[in-house]
Order: sequence, then C-alpha cells, then structure tokens
Amino acid sequence: MRKIFFLLISFLSMGSLVDAQEDLSTHFMRHTWQSSRTNPAFFPDYKIVVGLPGLYNSLLVSNITYNDIVMDGANGNSVINPSTAIASLDDTDNILRENLDIETLSLGFRIGKLGLSISHAARFNIYMNYPKALPSLIWEGNAQYIGETVNFAPSVDIFSYQEFALGAMIDINENLSVGGRFKLLSGIAGANSEGDKLELMTSDDVYQLTMDADYTINSSGSIDYSGFDDLSVNFDFGNLDGGNLFTKNTGYAFDLGASFSFDKFRINASVIDLGATIDWEEDVNNYSLNGTYEFDGLDFAEEILEDSTDFGSVLDTIEMIYEFTETTNAFSSTLPTRFYLSANYQLRSNWTVGALFYSETYRDEVFPAVAVGSNIDLFPFLNVGGIYAFRSGTFDNLGLNATVKLGPVQLLAATDNIFTAFRPEDSNTANLRLGLNLLFGKVDASSSMRNGSDFY
Repeated sequence: MRKIFFLLISFLSMGSLVDAQEDLSTHFMRHTWQSSRTNPAFFPDYKIVVGLPGLYNSLLVSNITYNDIVMDGANGNSVINPSTAIASLDDTDNILRENLDIETLSLGFRIGKLGLSISHAARFNIYMNYPKALPSLIWEGNAQYIGETVNFAPSVDIFSYQEFALGAMIDINENLSVGGRFKLLSGIAGANSEGDKLELMTSDDVYQLTMDADYTINSSGSIDYSGFDDLSVNFDFGNLDGGNLFTKNTGYAFDLGASFSFDKFRINASVIDLGATIDWEEDVNNYSLNGTYEFDGLDFAEEILEDSTDFGSVLDTIEMIYEFTETTNAFSSTLPTRFYLSANYQLRSNWTVGALFYSETYRDEVFPAVAVGSNIDLFPFLNVGGIYAFRSGTFDNLGLNATVKLGPVQLLAATDNIFTAFRPEDSNTANLRLGLNLLFGKVDASSSMRNGSDFY
C-alpha cells in the first residue's frame, strides 16, 4: 500500500512544480479573447480574432504551506519536518488541486451581429482530498493509533484531455447578447478513486493489524502495475502527437452565457463545462481492495523505513496480505462545473468597476469565491486592472492584470494572487494566465453593445 501512496504523491508533486483554482481576473478583462472562456456571450470588438498559444495555471493547497514543511536547520540549511506539516492538517479534509490549460490555437470572426469561434486546448487536472491519517501513517507509523481505527483513504481524480470547441454568440439587440459553446473532449490519460474505506485497526493486545477495505483505483494509460516492486507511471499530459489527438476516451461539455446592458451597467451570467464527463474505455485497468485483511506485528513506518529491513521483502509480505483485484472495467471522470455572475459599471469611457460571484461544483464539493475588480486604459495601447477576492477561505487575494496592444498584436498577463510572487513560502494558492492574440478589423462600438475606448 505504501508504494501506492507514493505513486499518488508523485502525481501531486508533478502539479506542484508549476505555478497555480478559480479563474477570476480573466472575467473582468472583457477586451480580451480569453474572457470568452468565462462567458461565451463575450466577444471582442473585432471582425477577426486569432488566439495564439497561451497558458493558464492554478494551484490550491489547503491547510499547509511550504514553511510548514521546510524549516531552517543547523548551519542555515533547510530541513524537511513532516511532523510540523502533519500537525497543521485537518483531520478529514485536506485538498490539493492543480489545473493547467495549454491553449494552442483558436479563431473567432464576426458576421454582423453573429460571432463564431473554434478552438483547441490541452487540459490537465489534479484533485486530491486526503485525511490527516494518510501522511501520518506514512511518516510516523501506526504506533500512535494503537487501540484505534483510522480511515486513511484519499479521494483522487487525475486526468488530462484535449478539448475541441465550437462556439457562437449573437447580439439579440443593443442590450442583450447570448452565447453557447459545444466541446468535444478526448481523454489522454486518467486515474481516479472509488470507495472511501481504508480503515486500519491496530490492536492494543498483540499489535495485530486489521484493515477493512472498499477502495478502487481506476486507470487509463497512466498506471502499469505488476506488483509492489514493479509499478510505473505514464502520465505525459503534454503529449500532443497525432496518436492521441482523438482517442476512444471521449466526452462532451457545454458552455452557456448571457450579457445584458442598461445605461452604464452590465449584468453577465454563465455556466461553464455543463454536463462535462469523459468516459475512459482505452487501456483501462482497475485495482481494488475489498474485504478484511489481517497481519501481526508490522508497523508500516518503523519496519519499512528501518535501515536493517530489506525493503523488497517487506513489499513482498505486504503484497501477499493486501492483494489487489485487477479488472478492466470502463470508468468515467466528471469535470468541474463553474458558474459566473457579475455586474460592471462604467465610471468613465476608459474606466470600469465590477463585482463577481463565482462557484465551482466538483466531486460533491463547492468552491465559492467573491471578487471586486476594476480596469482602466492608461494609454491607447495599455490597459491595467486589479481584483480583490475572497477565495479558498482566505482574504489575502489581490490580483493584477495588464494588456498591451501593439498594432494587431495583443499581449496579456494576469494573476489572481500577486502576493504569491513575493512570499510563495506562505501561500496556499497561486495563479497565472499568459496570452497572445491577433485582432483585425475594429468593429464600431455602437454595433456591438460597447461604449468607450479601444478596450471597451
């Protein structure tokens, strides 16, 4: 089992190597092509828009930070202190989420009041919700739980996929725009968990271990398991060769949105990735533990990590006792569904302010956020903005964004939490978007429900 836990941690460590959950700043940047990702009724005031390769990345780690794990040791050297980090964890809910989007190419064009779009992106998602008992058993052993029963089953969902999208929006009249988008999803690799029971009982009599299990790990093209000592991971989420452009792991999703304006106000509402699922049918394996297992005298941490213990023989012993059942049944992944509700007010022709309520539903959990933001044209070629948000249970979320337009070229950069750049060791979240667009044929603002500057 310990090797499996290290496998899960290795998945998560891949996500922690890159920067940053909710995409808030982009929604306020109505003058960019990327804002349509949050509401398909949004469309820049140009006849032709080309979206070149861009990046969005978001990371959330609840309850612990880098400073909880790494501490200053003797002679100024940094040392890892798992006990301090474990003490900071919640007993049942500790979340790690990573979302990485690589937006490869997109195209949008206007025909009168109608806007059409086509796009492709590669997306990668990590989710893990684990109880405190999981890292505690791995690093501190089970002696602390003598006479107790603890559940250490993590909830895991990891997948990468390609997204092909067709969208349309239309200005119904001078006040109302509506839009929609259909997405075809092609799964590259995935792994998730089913069941929520890995209960370990350590007897206070003869230190007998009893595990009551109902837990399954599903895998498609990501785990190759032939035994505890023969376990490999194949999760190349960046692999975009022709062989996996379209796979047998398919799904679909819908985006819907509307934007209504009156006087200097604008109300916007959208739902993103409605009904989004991926059915995994290619290269599928399921590894299950079901039933009650018993063994005498093995302390997971002390015995496995002790120098005098032969690691291979311990794994062989565990494998004989905790034997996985392997099947090849298809499974599904459900993607997060996101909701945006916002209002904007135009203070001046070049200056807007707004407020946003955001909610994401994923694996029976809700991740809400509330933000206020503002954008202003400092120069005809430069727009800057900022947001302040309550998200992930924290108030220290100050985001900044900027857009530079040189001829038809539009460059943008945005983050929902600038503090992470200055003190990453104390942060639970990080967030970054980079984009590059080509804009051709400015549309008269009056014909596309816009007022004001080149940006709005």
